[in-house]
Amino acid sequence: MDQQTNTDELKNNIKNSSVWKRLLFMIFFSILYSAAEVVLAVVVLYQFLSLLITGNKNEKVLSFGAQISTYAYQVFSYLTFNTEDKPFPMSDWPSDKALSEKVAKKTAARRAPRKPAAKKSTTRKIPVKKPTPKSDDEKAES
Repeated sequence: MDQQTNTDELKNNIKNSSVWKRLLFMIFFSILYSAAEVVLAVVVLYQFLSLLITGNKNEKVLSFGAQISTYAYQVFSYLTFNTEDKPFPMSDWPSDKALSEKVAKKTAARRAPRKPAAKKSTTRKIPVKKPTPKSDDEKAES
């Protein structure tokens, strides 16, 4: 009976149109990600040349680079089933602040105070001998 249930469940999963629709979206977003990789390479190269020639980062390119990075993150999150939110063009183009805000929230959640851990047994700590700094004569010999 259990094998029959598994077979029926498999048939239902295979016939589920939403699974196949997701596969099509995954292929579509994989293609868009490949295009975004090329654009990102151009952005990186342009930003490097801008820094090399002018000594300054181009703020517009910096912002666009952050947007491309956020878009790549959104695509990866969708492809790895971490979200059901479809990235651009099925939603708005990401802002240059979206990813940094999300990372900041996760970091803050990790740093939130936790309940104190149970007391550990006391163990004797062995002091570590710190090396003494070399004198100028010893540095010259090396």
